[in-house]
Amino acid sequence: MYKNVSMFPILLDLYKAYLVRMKAKGLSPFKNQPQRTDLHYTEAVGHFHLYAWLQAAIGRRCVTSPEFPTGNCKVDIHIRCNGKKGIIEVKSFVDMSETRKGTAQAAAYARSLNLNSVTLALFVPVDDEAVLAKLSGENQSGDVTVTVVAIGWT
Repeated sequence: MYKNVSMFPILLDLYKAYLVRMKAKGLSPFKNQPQRTDLHYTEAVGHFHLYAWLQAAIGRRCVTSPEFPTGNCKVDIHIRCNGKKGIIEVKSFVDMSETRKGTAQAAAYARSLNLNSVTLALFVPVDDEAVLAKLSGENQSGDVTVTVVAIGWT
């Protein structure tokens, strides 16, 4: 197995801190963005904003390649940095069952790329840090470690 870049959960924590700073200034990158019939934002909203932020944050040092959302349940962002590669799966929270399914899908895709870990950026329609902390964490799926980082968006 190819060792994944372990900085992704840290990068996502920095992204979350960026969103908090924006909110403190009264700004939201998600305002007036496309929403599903249940009024939650579409997965693409989080995907494209996170991708743009990653380009700004690490784009000079790393290659960040999006895999545009097509409903194929595959990883959304590939990153190569300092001879290492890794992936970030972007999902919108629907319910715990879908989150478990998304975690398994991300692990299977990482395995198919011969990676031993994957990071799942889970966009959740709440700002409650206690809820986000409960949804975040590290899970083992066979020989692949899946790190879920819940990101609040409202």
